Amino acid sequence: MTAMSSWAVGWTVGLVRRQRLALLSGALLWFGAMAAGAAIGVGEGSGVETNPAQPGLATWWDIFSANASVALLAFGGVITLGVFTLLFTLISGTLTGLGLGKAYTVAGPSVMAAHVLPHAVVELPAIAVAVAAGIAPLPALIRHLTGDRTQRPRVRDVLTDSTGLLCICLVLLLVAATIETWVSTL
Repeated sequence: MTAMSSWAVGWTVGLVRRQRLALLSGALLWFGAMAAGAAIGVGEGSGVETNPAQPGLATWWDIFSANASVALLAFGGVITLGVFTLLFTLISGTLTGLGLGKAYTVAGPSVMAAHVLPHAVVELPAIAVAVAAGIAPLPALIRHLTGDRTQRPRVRDVLTDSTGLLCICLVLLLVAATIETWVSTL
């Protein structure tokens, strides 16, 4: 392992350790909203059409830029101390789950496994990391408001961690877009 990769692993482990509450909360919020939407969407197939994309750089860019836009919107809530991220995630997570539930109804489990699962295992957790980036200031704010002085991170540290989580999310989305373009579309 090179010194650079060793540093990157150490930095990532430290970031995950410091932001474990935000990561857990982001995952619960994102996947909970998706589950609610999926529960509503299963059995209702209206509004879903199958239109397979052709693998290529344009398709890859369309997929990556759409997912990165969602991630940036989730991250943007860092400005509102996570409040915007909470609302955005409840809406976008529910709509994502609704679409997945409807697609499952129309396509069935085998098509979903072949065309959604390969990239979804990377893409959906990546968005949960973006949600964590957007709500990372909330635990610090709660600690401050409750008077907990034992774990009072500086604003700069919280913003640095949020930006680091966003970077991890974008790297994961690069991988997910690659899988979705050249594996899931086949």
